[in-house]
Amino acid sequence: MTEMVAVGTWAFSEAPVLKALEVMSQGGSSIDAVETGINLAETDMSYGKYHIGCGGWQNSENVLQLDAAIMDGKDLNFGSVTALEGFSKAVSVARRVMSHSPHSMLSGDGAAVFAQSQGFKHEPNLGTPCPKLQTQSPGHDTLGLLAMDVTGNLCAGVSTSGMSGKHPGRVGDSALPGCGLYADSLYGAACCSGDGDKILRFCPAYKVVDLLKQGHDPMNACQIVAREIIKRRSLTDNFEMVIIALDCKGQVGAANVGVHSWTDPGSGQLYLGFPYVVSRVDQLERAVINVVPAYF
Repeated sequence: MTEMVAVGTWAFSEAPVLKALEVMSQGGSSIDAVETGINLAETDMSYGKYHIGCGGWQNSENVLQLDAAIMDGKDLNFGSVTALEGFSKAVSVARRVMSHSPHSMLSGDGAAVFAQSQGFKHEPNLGTPCPKLQTQSPGHDTLGLLAMDVTGNLCAGVSTSGMSGKHPGRVGDSALPGCGLYADSLYGAACCSGDGDKILRFCPAYKVVDLLKQGHDPMNACQIVAREIIKRRSLTDNFEMVIIALDCKGQVGAANVGVHSWTDPGSGQLYLGFPYVVSRVDQLERAVINVVPAYF
């Protein structure tokens, strides 16, 4: 029997992480856990300040467009939606793409038509208008969840509304396999958060899992990828990126590029680095918030 573990990006993932662990403790799969945990945030307006779900920031045309993805590590099945309008449970639509579509990714109007065909209720007027004096927000928060269930199956999932004021149709790293997330139950899973337009150049989630395959532990794998990105990027391109990883043994790791401090816009708590959340089967009512400092 494998130890059940759930891991999430940023301190605000505590409730989703605990929900994911609760689902697995009641017999649910890691896929069920990741979907349910992310849904908790997607359907709660208060998570909009973190660039997630129904309360997320709208784009430059005052429309909320969501990106989400989910990957099943057992068979490498993958589903994602990008620029999805009118449906708050974006990761659930992504899961349905994975299980009920011959395609792996659907975008824009096509994703919305598919969602309606699958029985999802259309929700007009979602999102929070971006500030009039600000074309794009500096925040790049994404909710990423990793989970391992009692069978040892790993799943990775992400959901985001992206930066406020973004160009309509913009797609970052979150919904792209190998960039925003990757899962292979033989080795491990990883997901990222940060400046998606820059992150996708490096395919960091896949690289972390590949390093796990080579025998590195999750912390070392994340650090190797972070150092490579720091080395390869332009000296003037100081973007932020964070990674979390969970291997098939239940070990957890993380790395931080450029996030020297982060203040939770909900609680006001200041973290001197990147806070990520870990919870295990014996911690159903609490989770541990770890903080990894920036590498430069």
